[in-house]
Amino acid sequence: MLNHLSPVIEIILSLTGILVIGSIFAIISNNTIDRIAKNQPITTPSPYCHACAATLSWKDMIPIVSYLIAKGKCPYCGANIPRRNILIEISEILWVGLFIMKFGWNYPALLEMLFGMCLIAIIVIEYERRVLSESLLLFLLMLSAIYILAFNYTEFPRAITSMIIGSAVLLIYNLLKITTLKTKRIEFREIKFGAVLGLFFGLPLIYLCILLSWLIGAIWGSINIKYFGQKPKYALPDYPFILAISALIMIMFGEDILGHYYRWIM
Repeated sequence: MLNHLSPVIEIILSLTGILVIGSIFAIISNNTIDRIAKNQPITTPSPYCHACAATLSWKDMIPIVSYLIAKGKCPYCGANIPRRNILIEISEILWVGLFIMKFGWNYPALLEMLFGMCLIAIIVIEYERRVLSESLLLFLLMLSAIYILAFNYTEFPRAITSMIIGSAVLLIYNLLKITTLKTKRIEFREIKFGAVLGLFFGLPLIYLCILLSWLIGAIWGSINIKYFGQKPKYALPDYPFILAISALIMIMFGEDILGHYYRWIM
């Protein structure tokens, strides 16, 4: 999109775009995480301090800058701002920057970056609350459908098949957990998440995404058990946390991993 500009101007515009979009994503992510934790609507009321309820102005919400100027405290009551806020701000800007460096500027990239933003929010909410937001899943489902219909509509039947496969694999996974680990119930939120990722990634990436999540879980659990002495029951976070991490990796490197695999077997 920027090929007709000089390299210097292209770099300046790209950096500006990364900072602007990354900052917007950071504000949305922090707001979404806080609202979901309190069971509040995401859009109302206006952003506010969760300690004193003072409404925040635009200058209080500039990612990273506002946090550093205020020294990590609310400018109205002096309450500590969670460090998670600045970590998410850095993460979202880095996410956008790395994505643009790898794929460049194009319309599908914006939807893929937005999908990744939601995955980061899911990771944080799962880590803090062990809750997978139904509203976030619904948004990701709509985003996935728009992504397929707008940019690859001929693959929509294949995407629906992948959606069914993603949910079916995680249903079987839950049944295995019930029979082998004696869990008490089927986690339908995991099955829904698998369906959403199946629609977004399609075949065969959904297979790779789920396999990678199991590999991450195995390594994570083994390290916690061997080196931190945790009991197997507590060695892992909830599965949607791991699945969201796997999905982020798939967005960035899924096609590369498949390409290396195909070259290796041929």
